[in-house]
Amino acid sequence: MRKKGKNIERLQTVASKMQMPAGAMPNCTHFEMNSNREVSIEGCKGILQYDENIIRINTGNMVTSFLGRNLAIKCLTADSLIVEGFIKSIEFIT
Repeated sequence: MRKKGKNIERLQTVASKMQMPAGAMPNCTHFEMNSNREVSIEGCKGILQYDENIIRINTGNMVTSFLGRNLAIKCLTADSLIVEGFIKSIEFIT
């Protein structure tokens, strides 16, 4: 529960910096990349496909695919995950 409150605070901070109303981004998926070696995703709804060359996740209103080499899920929680490995491309399918 504590993590969810933190997510709401982050969304409110982003919304205020973008001069948007505080509740304007409640269902957004948040991606943070560290080079092409790691990506953190908040707002994950489930894993659809998982192997060392592709990780495909459901992010609510779209499916996101990470393609590369030696891909692995480093950390997994109820609504977020971290993908690590050599990421060659990212696809967004609506």
